[in-house]
Amino acid sequence: MNSKKTPAYTLHDLARRTARAADEKGYLDRDAELFGPTSPEEAHAAFLDENTVPRMLATAMLVETLSEREQAAIGVRNGLAVVVEVAHPDMVAPVADALRIAGTFSEILQRSGSNKSQDRTDYGCDKVASLLGTGGNVAGVSPSPTRYLPSTLTAAADMHLTLGAPTPKAVRAIIGLVTGHRPRKLPSLTGLTFLDVCAAIRRNSSAATCAKRLAAMVSARRGIAATNDSPPLEQMHGLGEAKEWGLALAAAVEEWRSGRPWESLPDKSVVIGGPPGTGKTSFAVSLAKSLKLPLHITSAAAWFSTNGGYLADVIRAINTVFTDASANGPAILFIDEIDAVPNRDTLDSRHRDYWTPVVTALLLALDSAASSSANLVVVAATNHPGRLDPALVRPGRLNRVLNIRMPDADAIVGILRQHLGDALPEADLTPIGILGAGASGADIAGWAKAAKSAARSAGRAVGMDDVVRQVCPPETRPPETVRAIARHEASHAVLGVVTGTGDLEVVTVVARGSFAGCTNVRLPNPAMMTSAQVDALAVTQLAGRAADEIWGEPTSGAGGERWSDLAVATELLATKAASWGLSGSILYRGDRTEAQALIRADGKFREGVERDLNRLYARTLRLVRENRDRIERVTDRLVERRVLGGAEVRAIIADTPPTPVRTADDTAGGPHA
Repeated sequence: MNSKKTPAYTLHDLARRTARAADEKGYLDRDAELFGPTSPEEAHAAFLDENTVPRMLATAMLVETLSEREQAAIGVRNGLAVVVEVAHPDMVAPVADALRIAGTFSEILQRSGSNKSQDRTDYGCDKVASLLGTGGNVAGVSPSPTRYLPSTLTAAADMHLTLGAPTPKAVRAIIGLVTGHRPRKLPSLTGLTFLDVCAAIRRNSSAATCAKRLAAMVSARRGIAATNDSPPLEQMHGLGEAKEWGLALAAAVEEWRSGRPWESLPDKSVVIGGPPGTGKTSFAVSLAKSLKLPLHITSAAAWFSTNGGYLADVIRAINTVFTDASANGPAILFIDEIDAVPNRDTLDSRHRDYWTPVVTALLLALDSAASSSANLVVVAATNHPGRLDPALVRPGRLNRVLNIRMPDADAIVGILRQHLGDALPEADLTPIGILGAGASGADIAGWAKAAKSAARSAGRAVGMDDVVRQVCPPETRPPETVRAIARHEASHAVLGVVTGTGDLEVVTVVARGSFAGCTNVRLPNPAMMTSAQVDALAVTQLAGRAADEIWGEPTSGAGGERWSDLAVATELLATKAASWGLSGSILYRGDRTEAQALIRADGKFREGVERDLNRLYARTLRLVRENRDRIERVTDRLVERRVLGGAEVRAIIADTPPTPVRTADDTAGGPHA
């Protein structure tokens, strides 16, 4: 039993003064009589020689947590059971030392989980019961009392204390004690462990130097997020339901800062799934920036790479990751490659014997992270959500899987804009979004980086051509072929605008699959088109063929495949007559596929569709001639740039008057006129 009463100038006094927010002058200004026959300076030096910074800080934190009544209670022998839950195993020994100084205890159990034979809930229960029965005080210190301390002690505890990260008040007091002066200002200590703080406080240093060390350590701990160029979550694109979850959590965390209990925040643990390169790690960094919380990054592979893969070492690595993050909490713990921990249902008996303890350790750590006293947001990532052990993704652990899919055109534009930064601020990037379909977020970031690098090497600002060259393969076709394709696509684009068919998004001569070029027009309401709108769409579809005829001679480029210009226009007019009731008869004769069959089987129906097709082709020929100058200007720009956005084409049309056409020219199309 520790019955020795400590003098007033020991750590007990320091901690009491810390808890009571004593005067800012610090320890050295106490009356000389406090130190007995020696001078204050000598007593102070002797005091520091006998007490380490971890012990001093632990004592300050302990008594800061204790009320005066609780301080008095632990100071006498009265059969008191005390449980102290600490944020990190490194705190166990210093806090036990602090308890010995601050109180009177017959036994102080220190259990961090490192001793597998003794750090069990069934070990030591008889001794605890015996000591408490004879009036002795018993304390237990552990990062997880319910897992490592005797169950008798945790069940009978009269006092349950929780020591988290060091508070600024305690740190300021210890710096004052060690250096002789308290710092005027401390940085935010978020992200630092107990031992991090202790390592920054040193004798023969000034208070300002200690504060600078703390600030440097905070920056180092945040290095991953600080050096990553991911913006806050609010500015990210293409993250779908993962972004919705993150923004909802960010709002809840702001409520926590205003007084809402952390344990009441919902849905703090999820899995982010998605193909490689979709930005799962960037999501974690952006989440940390939006939540304004420290980020800890680990991976299942790292649990094995730091040791020889021995079972005990792997389990210890898992526990250390969670306790380190919790010690800096509230914080975000990001676990990459979590699918490296296999689904136990898919293992044979030999491998199951090894992996079951690993999975169990991870499940226990997740249970602890989800408990009411936890202070973590846990985000795991995987390319293969279907491979996860079902026990990992049930509610109460990693609650659900949020998928990040490959970005669509709008997301590609947003991601590209983000990574281009100040470059091309006024450029219409919509064409790149459409051309870049199928690219991952990592691919898009690579385009921006390569485009900026190319411009920097050439000593000029980034141009649209720099980006297009990254997205599209180099042009290898003969110039005359490229110009013919450009004129064909320019005709689609110009007539799409002048007929009001829809919103022109992009026109390009970049080859994609079997298509030599492409024109994208977004229809205003494709599910409810009028007869005039169907005709306008057919005219736009036939424009390329008309341009080929007017500038040279028709080629096979407008026909052939099912999705060719002629095939689409023919199918459109057949469906208009057979399915939509927009060609005189309201008789429904079938859907689109059946309308195509009718063309082959019903001669009268075929003749009607062909008349409609010839009528609209004659209109198309006239419109192409009337817009010849506009088409040529768009063609010139398209040959030069390879891809144009709708806004640029509309500007060319607005700046170019229609081409004067003689009435006689209207019949120049031969039998189509």
